[in-house]
Amino acid sequence: MPVSRYWLPAWLWWALSVWLLLLKPAGTPSGIPYFDKIGHFCLFLLGGVLLAWPRLRLGARGAALWRPSLLLCLAWAVGSELAQGWLTATRSAELGDALADMLGAAVGIMLAACAIAWQQRRV
Repeated sequence: MPVSRYWLPAWLWWALSVWLLLLKPAGTPSGIPYFDKIGHFCLFLLGGVLLAWPRLRLGARGAALWRPSLLLCLAWAVGSELAQGWLTATRSAELGDALADMLGAAVGIMLAACAIAWQQRRV
């Protein structure tokens, strides 16, 4: 499989996150407390997995794995929150959302690393 195909799911995740965070109008608040934070956590958990997976498949370990993946997620978390505050009429920038984003990304990166380790032990 060519290396560029490894990154396609991450690019698709990013496009989906642009739509969800910037283009889709904000809906009515859920009755579930902190539901939006749960959504941010889950979205970035998926992003963490999809950004770490290609690096893992190509042999990255330790800081070479988590640092670039986490930095990309941090840049997008901060950038998307700033864009929500500045470029949208129905959304606002929230520090809590960015924190949920980063926690989700960190968990996603760890899950991807555990999945690869488990897969390698089975082979």
